[in-house]
Amino acid sequence: MTTILLRLPRHVVVGLSGILIAVILAGGITLFLLPRSSSNAFAATLQQVAGMTCAQTPTMANCNNQDPELQGCAADAQTLGQADIKENGFTIGSVERRWSARCQSWWGRVFDYRVGSQANMYITVAGTTLSAAPTFVSDHYRILYSSMIFDATPTQQVPAITGTLEIDGIATPPNATLPAITVPGN
Repeated sequence: MTTILLRLPRHVVVGLSGILIAVILAGGITLFLLPRSSSNAFAATLQQVAGMTCAQTPTMANCNNQDPELQGCAADAQTLGQADIKENGFTIGSVERRWSARCQSWWGRVFDYRVGSQANMYITVAGTTLSAAPTFVSDHYRILYSSMIFDATPTQQVPAITGTLEIDGIATPPNATLPAITVPGN
């Protein structure tokens, strides 16, 4: 019994090896970057392509409980109220109420002005508290946004918004509250 062994030409082996290396590198890069991408950012990108972001089509489905930055609503947003968060007489942060007329939506945001702070940040809207990683971090401050609330009615009242910044060892962390209001322009 004889075994016939086919030998591939060198250029075919080199070409197939190059393709195999490219596939392995692409897969490795994908596996490296995939965990770092946000599913919310991916969903917002799909919404933008489909023309269904809150800024493009303001509806309850497109706006409610969405990220104001990813939905394009921060572009025309106005600050309707602001309160300082103080500790021992020093301003360490603030809480704001934001309104986007184009998106017919409002939200809150909390700033932490403490450089290098890693402490927990909280935002409470209508009694529901969110504690999450900051939405934005710079060298000088951190920001935590609440989700948006769609408001297509002329009489809807925006509930109170409270921002809290945790400090190690303090039982009651410093906070500030913006009282409930009716959104102007509605």
